[in-house]
Formats: sequence, structure tokens, C-alpha cells
Amino acid sequence: MIYITGDTHGFNDIDKLVLNKTLASLTKEDYLLITGDFGGVWDVGMHDEDILDYYSKKPYATLFIDGNHENFDLLNSYPVEMWNGGKIHRVTDKVFHLMRGQVFNIEGSSIFTFGGGLSIDKAYRTIGISWWPEEEPSEEECAEAMENLEKNGFLVDYIVTHAAPESIVRNEINNSHRLLCLDCKAEMFLDKVLEKAVYRHWYCGHYHFDMDIPNHRLSVLYQSVLEIKSGSKV
Repeated sequence: MIYITGDTHGFNDIDKLVLNKTLASLTKEDYLLITGDFGGVWDVGMHDEDILDYYSKKPYATLFIDGNHENFDLLNSYPVEMWNGGKIHRVTDKVFHLMRGQVFNIEGSSIFTFGGGLSIDKAYRTIGISWWPEEEPSEEECAEAMENLEKNGFLVDYIVTHAAPESIVRNEINNSHRLLCLDCKAEMFLDKVLEKAVYRHWYCGHYHFDMDIPNHRLSVLYQSVLEIKSGSKV
């Protein structure tokens, strides 16, 4: 089975996994999918080693898309390979980065992934140390994403992104949780995906709260851990 949760930020927001009894019973046949800001590929040294060691000791595989708070220099230093129909960075034998704009077939479900977002605190961060411009998608990544969706007839089972479509951020999300709405390339591109794609459910992270938006079949995740097909909390 595939389980999905929001940002983990290294060890900062990992209690939702450590304390979850259902995850403790998973096997090598299962997957955990993190919707960005994984934070396990951040420093060269003990910080990353400890985090990756935690995930690598689990029987299940941990999959993550990139958020806005990732070390993209380090993340992109891993070789690209194909896995289950899409491009990944294999960080360890148990930890895979699902790259932007890919469609994966996992346990019989098609999953479109698109990481990235905007750091509203980047003015207080240092480029190449705590902030990277690659947090926002390139034109090439957006074009590849659309090409891969078109190959699938714009029909997928699940969409997993870090950010949400801009129209949803500025309306449903902002109406319930007041946000500073800035122009975000990832959010604007995801509006195009929202217009074209047919999907069963959409999952995203980034906003640091949990919220269901039924009219768009979209769930914003932070502390919740869900079974991806049913959307049930575990």
C-alpha cells in the first residue's frame, strides 16, 4: 500500500511518522510518499546520514518529491535513473526522489509528481547554503510535465505536488488560512495542470496545515498520514 504525508523538514516534523502505529507495521511491499520539504538531502555530514539512516532501516521504501526547502545542488548531484515509468534520483536503496513532471506506475496506480514552490522567507536565507533558485520550476520542467501528461491522455489516478494550483491557493486555501499570496511559478503552472488533468485525487504539502477541498478532490497535508487510495487517516 502507499501512504502519504506532508513536509518532514529532516527531523523537525518527523514525529507524525515515528509515533504512527500503522507505519510501524508496514512491510517491504509498502511505500511512504512525502509531499516535499523532505530535508534529508541538505548537508554533507551527520545531519543527512542520521536522517537517511532512519528511513533506510525501514522495511518499506520512502519516496519524496522536492519542496522549496531542499538543497538542489546536492539533490541534483545524484544520477538520474528510470523507475516505474518515471525519472528518479536514488538517494539510497530505500529512499527515492521522484522528479518533477513524471508519471509513475506504483501498485497499479498512475501518479503524476511535480515538486517545487516559493520560499517566502528567502530574503533571510543565503543562496547556495539555505536557499536555491531551483526551488521554482524551469520552462523545460513544465514542458516535460505537460508532455508526460499528454502521453497519458491527461488521465492519472493521483497528482502529488508540493504546492497547490494558484487559483485554489488564492481562493479556498486563503479563505480558510490567510496566506501571503505571491506570484509563484509552481502554483501558476499547476493551474494549467488543474485545467487539463483528470484525476481521482490531488495531494500537496507546503502550507503547514491539513485541509480537504472536496470540490477539487484535493487534500493539503502536514501532520496527517493518509492511505493514498482511500484517503483514510492512519
